[in-house]
This record gives sequence, C-alpha cells and structure tokens, in this order.
Amino acid sequence: MHRVAVIASGTLDSLPHNGAVVTLLAVCGSTHRKSYSDMVMANIVGPIIALAIVIALGSVLGSF
Repeated sequence: MHRVAVIASGTLDSLPHNGAVVTLLAVCGSTHRKSYSDMVMANIVGPIIALAIVIALGSVLGSF
C-alpha cells in the first residue's frame, strides 16, 4: 500500500509552482508555456502508467 501511495503522489510533484520546476525552466531558458507538454508527458503520464502497472500486478500476484 505504501508503494502505491508513493507512486500515486508522484504526479503532484510536477505542479508549476514547484521550486525544482521553476529552477529547471530558468536554467534552460524556457517558459511554462513552451515546455508544458513535455512536463506533462515526463511528470504526469509516466507515474500514472507506472501506478496502473503496480496496481495490476498487485491485484494479480497479491502481496508476498
């Protein structure tokens, strides 16, 4: 249960006001508008796919 909760909460770390995201965009010289689709794919879609896989494997295999 803890691992599922950690993976599920990983998507909240990519919010636009996150300090790491703001710093990364400043260093790269980009804006939120230009890089939003890239951030969504890397920081939201990936963890959601991983969460679905973990839940499916947990349902099929159970916990050992």
